[in-house]
Amino acid sequence: MASFDYTMDMERALLRIMTNSVMMMRMHIHRLKIDRFSSLERQFILEVAKEVFDASGGLLTKTVFEYEVGSKVDDSDRAYFMTEWSLIEALDPKESPETLIEKLEEAHLGRQALDVSKQVTELLEAGRVADAVTHLKQSAVSLRGSAEVGPTVELTDYKARERLMEDKKAHPEKYMGVKTGFETFDRYTGGLYAGELTLFAAITGLGKSTLCRQLQKGIVTHPMNGQKNVLHIANEEYLSQVQHKFDALFTEVPYLRFKVADLSDTEVAAWKQMMENWKYGRVFIKEVPAFTDVTLIEQAKRELEAKGIPIHCIIIDHLPHIKPIQQAWGEHDERFKAAADCKELARWEKVPVVVPTQAATVVEEKQNKGKRAGKLDVHGSKGQVHVANTFCVITDKGKDDTQIDREEWERDVYWMVDCKKNRDGAPFWFRAKHLVRIGKIIEVPRDNTGDGGQDDDIKDAADAAMKEDDANEAKKEDKKEEQKPAEPVDSGPIGTPDVEAAPSSIIEKMKAKQKKFSKT
Repeated sequence: MASFDYTMDMERALLRIMTNSVMMMRMHIHRLKIDRFSSLERQFILEVAKEVFDASGGLLTKTVFEYEVGSKVDDSDRAYFMTEWSLIEALDPKESPETLIEKLEEAHLGRQALDVSKQVTELLEAGRVADAVTHLKQSAVSLRGSAEVGPTVELTDYKARERLMEDKKAHPEKYMGVKTGFETFDRYTGGLYAGELTLFAAITGLGKSTLCRQLQKGIVTHPMNGQKNVLHIANEEYLSQVQHKFDALFTEVPYLRFKVADLSDTEVAAWKQMMENWKYGRVFIKEVPAFTDVTLIEQAKRELEAKGIPIHCIIIDHLPHIKPIQQAWGEHDERFKAAADCKELARWEKVPVVVPTQAATVVEEKQNKGKRAGKLDVHGSKGQVHVANTFCVITDKGKDDTQIDREEWERDVYWMVDCKKNRDGAPFWFRAKHLVRIGKIIEVPRDNTGDGGQDDDIKDAADAAMKEDDANEAKKEDKKEEQKPAEPVDSGPIGTPDVEAAPSSIIEKMKAKQKKFSKT
């Protein structure tokens, strides 16, 4: 019979994860039970780790652990506790915390079931059948366990909110959203707020990565932000590519010339001077492998903050290359869970997170027809949009055909940035222009002149989309009416045909049958 005493390595792996990741601790602290750990040393480590996290929101360090051992453990036993810490610290866990917790729960349940079976067997051997059955039923209830949830808070318990409101009035700059540099976006949303996820979608090749860099430049250079710092996570482009594209964006020298080092001495000198006399917020680039989860991003942020560098916004390029922490069942579920992990990263790290995702194929068809994209036009699970606080779709509105001196592929492109989901207000849209050579995106003011320009095209597309939506709704209503069952016809009692309403040929046949039956 199994003894369920094989959990030592799993316990150590789980403690290693929980003492190395704030996000993992926040996500799973409510599931970590002391009695799931089979040694006093590991139980002590978990207990101290939970105390530190509850008190400060931080992780248990070796220094703090040594202090706790020195103050709470007998001299003769301290070496055992420090050895256990060293063994845990040296591990490199391969399994996810969800899997480890589930296995520990299963082993704990198995040990409980073994204890119950021994007790029931002893009662049966003593001839106490009724007591054995009663004990078995009571134990079965206790073995089910119970789920833990957060506290219930009363709405009228407003004192904490009152203090927060007073602080907001006294120090509004502390609570202001991070400005992006896109005036319309900042006006309608207030900017990017801590704890919130902003998602934008576009078809392949339109410029999602370019928009990420433009947002970062807008954040670090905006005068109202006060030199905010941005962490750029690159899981698709490689490091030097990202660096050179930032160089092109800030110097307005074409990216290709940076890539092949085709710069004049004057341009190199101007670029070096700007780098050496940097006067803006800072952009930090972290290249991570494709299909890794957000815990690497959390670690990168924590490493910077350990050096005294606060991060005010995280931009991840891009969602399809993020692996969810939990196991996913198919591509759509994977995309949804990855987006949910990004949302949790924003909530627990208290920073805004911005992530581009892939638009559905239908978006390209719509933009080619001059139609407007829908609010759920993403590739994969629509759950991506549901977990986001703000969601925008970007569509191509044509090239700048006035640039006749350029090849067609080098001409700037007009965009429609269509915010389909606004966490705090109505949807909105604005017009932008992608300066292709230098990778810069600028918002283009609405002309409202009615002269047939790009802005009129966007307005026409919006109006056409609204009309199309109305027409589709009308079609749905008509279809519902058609599918309604026909009203029953009152044709008299069953078996009595309505002879008067029947065609003459049928009437004659029925009369002939009646004569035949009467003769019989």
